[in-house]
Amino acid sequence: MSGSRRSDDGRYRLGAILGKGALAEVVALEGPDGRALAGKLLHASQGDDAGAVARFIQEAALLRRLDHPNLVRVEETVTVGGRPMLVMERIDGPTLAQRLAREGALGEPEIAALGLGIAAGLAHAHARGVIHRDLKPSNILLAGGGTPKISDFGMARASSLAGVDRLGLAAVGTPDYMAPESLDPLAIDPRSDLYALGCILFELASGRPPYGAATPMGLLYAHRSAAIPTPPTRLSAGLSGLIVGLLQKSPADRPPSAEAVVAALEELARPQGALAQVGAEGPRCTRCAALLLPFLSTCLSCGQRTLVVEAGGATVLVVGPGGIGDKLDVWQRDGLVAWLAGNPGLGLDAGPLTRKIPRLPFTLARGVSAACGAAMVASLEGIGVEAEVVRGQVLGHKGMRKKAGTLSGRVLAIVAASMGGMMSSIGKVIFLLPVIVIGVVVGATVHATRRTTRRLKSAPAPKGLEGPLKAVEAVAAAIEAPRHRHGLRAVVHRAVALAEDPRFEGEAGEELAQAIAAAAAAAGRLDALDRELGALDLHDEATRGRLLERDTWAARLLALTGALDALQARAAAASAAGERGHAGRLEELRGRVAAIAEVEAALAGEPNFLALAAGDEGP
Repeated sequence: MSGSRRSDDGRYRLGAILGKGALAEVVALEGPDGRALAGKLLHASQGDDAGAVARFIQEAALLRRLDHPNLVRVEETVTVGGRPMLVMERIDGPTLAQRLAREGALGEPEIAALGLGIAAGLAHAHARGVIHRDLKPSNILLAGGGTPKISDFGMARASSLAGVDRLGLAAVGTPDYMAPESLDPLAIDPRSDLYALGCILFELASGRPPYGAATPMGLLYAHRSAAIPTPPTRLSAGLSGLIVGLLQKSPADRPPSAEAVVAALEELARPQGALAQVGAEGPRCTRCAALLLPFLSTCLSCGQRTLVVEAGGATVLVVGPGGIGDKLDVWQRDGLVAWLAGNPGLGLDAGPLTRKIPRLPFTLARGVSAACGAAMVASLEGIGVEAEVVRGQVLGHKGMRKKAGTLSGRVLAIVAASMGGMMSSIGKVIFLLPVIVIGVVVGATVHATRRTTRRLKSAPAPKGLEGPLKAVEAVAAAIEAPRHRHGLRAVVHRAVALAEDPRFEGEAGEELAQAIAAAAAAAGRLDALDRELGALDLHDEATRGRLLERDTWAARLLALTGALDALQARAAAASAAGERGHAGRLEELRGRVAAIAEVEAALAGEPNFLALAAGDEGP
C-alpha cells in the first residue's frame, strides 16, 4: 500500500482516499497483520469543533455495539494527527446506488434477497438500541456475492431519547428516504428506518424512489401527504403488499420491527408463501380513510366520532341539493355511500343506493331518535348533502305536502277541463276529488318512501372485549397526538382480528382483553408524557427520567404489537400444518402484557423506575 502516513500509535498505514463526505473522508488502511481495512477520518477542518468530535466519538461508541454480516464492522477508534479515525471492515464492492444506476430495476428474487439482508442488519442494530436515520442506497455496500452491508452511521442515534445529544434531536436524513414523522424528534423510532427500507425496495423494483419533487421540502411534503404509490405489477402480491406496508404514513401501520420484515421475507421465499394482512378490509373513516371497528364510535386514527344508531320515531330524509323530483348527482350519491360506510354504527347498508340514483326527497333512515337524526343531518352537511328530520314518514316534510297539494290542484283542473263544462258532472267531480287527491299524494310520495338503505344487524364486540373496548374509546377521546392513537389502533385492530379468528376458538380471549387494556394505558401515558415534554427543554438533564419513562412505554407498546402479529403468524402456520389449539402460543403475549403492567407498577410508587427503564428487572 502506497503512502507513509500512519496512525498515531503506528499500527495502521494510511493509503489512498476512497471517498469523501461533509465531515470525514474514508481512506484505505493496512492493518498491523497486513489486512486491508478502511479508515473513516474526521476532516482537519472539524478537528477544532468539539461538537463534531463528540458526535464522531458517539458514532464509534454506537457502532462498537454492532457485529453482524449485514453491517460494516467497526473494529476500534484510533487517532491520526490527533484526529479520531474509525477502523472499519473494507468493502471493495459498489454501493447499491451505483448498481441501480448501472442496471436499473432488479428482479424480484434479487429485491427479496437484498431486502432480507438489509432488514437483518437493521434488526441487529435496533436490538442494540441504534437507529440509523439515513438509510439509503448509497449507504449500502455490496460485498462479495452481492451481500448488502449497511454503512455510514454518522447520523445514527440511540433509540433511547434520554441518551442522545442535540444533533440526535434534530431532523436529519436524505429527503428521498425520510419517513413522514422525521421532523418530530419524539416520533422517531426504529420504524422510521423501516420506512426508508420500503423506499429502497420500491426503488429496487421500479428504478426510482417512491416520490419526486423539485425541492427537499416538496419531497418531505410528498412523504407526509401524497398517496402511497403502487409498486410495479410484475411483483408478487406478497412482496408488493410488504412494500406498501413499509411505506405507510403512520408508523403504527408499518411492520412493528425489522425482525417482522425478516420473517415476512423468509415466508415469501417458501413455496406458496403469503403474508397475512390484519384487518385489511372493512368500513373506513370519512375523514382519514382509516379502518374502523363497527362497535366503536371513535376512529382510532384521527379521533373523529362516528354515529351510532338510537331507536325512535323519526325519519331522516335527504332533501338536497336540488328540488323535489330531481335526481341526486352521481358524485353526491357516491359521497353518501362512503359516508354510510364510514358510520358503521348506524347499521345501514347502502346496497339499494349503489344500484339506482334516487329522486329527492328520499328516505335515508327510519325509526331513529330525533337526537340521532339531528346528528346525522349535521354530519351530512359536512359532505354537502342536505337532510331533514321528520316525525313519522315522508309526508312529515313540508315540501312534500306542498308538492302533493300543487299536483292535486293540477289534476283537478285537468279533470274539470275534460268534463267540457257539463254541470251534471260536477257532483261526480266532487265525489271523485278525495280519491284523486289521495291518488296524487300516494303517487307523489311512493318514490320518496322507497328504501335506499337496509338495516343491518349491529356488529357486537367480540365476547370478553366489551369492557376494554369501552375504555379504549374513553382514552382515545383524550389523546391529542395522532401517533399515540395510531399505536393504540394497531393493538386494538390486531386483538379484535385475533378474537374473531375461529382458529383460536375463544382460547385467547382473556389475554387479548388484557392486551387492549395495557395498550390503552400505554397510549394514554405516552400522550400525557409528550404534552409534558413539550413544555420542557429536551436537552436538560432534569428531563432524563421522563425521557426514559417515555422510551420504556413506547418500546413495550411496540413489543406488544409485534407479539400480536407473531401470534397470528403462528396460528396461520399451525393451521396450515393441520394443528389445532393455540393456547400454548400465548406465552409471548402474556409476557408483553406483563411488561406493561410492570411499568404501571413502577409508576404507582416504586422508587426504582429509572433502573427499570434502563433495563434492570425492577419490581
